[in-house]
Amino acid sequence: MGHHRLGRLPASKLWRQVVSELGSGADLNAVAAAVAKAAESNLKSASGDPAFLHAFWLLTQIPLAARGPDFVGDLRRLDVDVPDGPHLFDVTAALSESVDAHSRGQPGRTDLGEMAKLAAVETLSTMVGRDLPSLFSPSPDEVRKSIGRFASGDNFSKLARDFFAGLTQRSLHYYLSRELSNHIGPGDRFADDGQQVAFNQALDRHCREVSRIIETFAGGWYGKNVYQGDGLTPDDVRRFAPIAFKKIRAELGKRSDVA
Repeated sequence: MGHHRLGRLPASKLWRQVVSELGSGADLNAVAAAVAKAAESNLKSASGDPAFLHAFWLLTQIPLAARGPDFVGDLRRLDVDVPDGPHLFDVTAALSESVDAHSRGQPGRTDLGEMAKLAAVETLSTMVGRDLPSLFSPSPDEVRKSIGRFASGDNFSKLARDFFAGLTQRSLHYYLSRELSNHIGPGDRFADDGQQVAFNQALDRHCREVSRIIETFAGGWYGKNVYQGDGLTPDDVRRFAPIAFKKIRAELGKRSDVA
């Protein structure tokens, strides 16, 4: 079974506001907030997407597995099917396959779930990769130790921020991509493709700044459940997700208000 598209925003009154903001030359804050508002109901319901929930849950569990005495065995018990002595690519590829297998055939899967899977893979690759030796191929033990560093509240908060920044970027681009090409040319918002590329890059930086609000929130949530509670379950992630999305949507609106 395939997944469902996230909706038909171009037909909505709120989407016409997005088009108006683009056409009037409104600043990036206003455009991003207008897109988030137009997409709000779709993104709110998509926060229950099984692929999104499983991808984020695995990001909470893989660092904990790396801290334990049986990294490979614990990953396999999470249905992250890695070979013996896994390298970073083995872990990220197995994460992707696990998300697909878990969500296949389940109701409620949307395009956001696919974006979440890609964001989780990119986050783990980027955040762990920064800490690995660059002059030679890192050993499986170095990979394990680097992943395990994200099992603390402070470091997990950075992982969560990167994940939600990537997911926010993808979701805003998902909606804007169908409209931006209509605003390129003499007298339009973008004089040429180069200006549109610059706008997209600025939007990505904006999403990273907006996602800062997740950093403190996620670190406290992680520490409370893992080190002060009984551990993190999929139900904990399910309760966390809509709150995280609400905070990001609120931050997008707040930045528009003060622009």
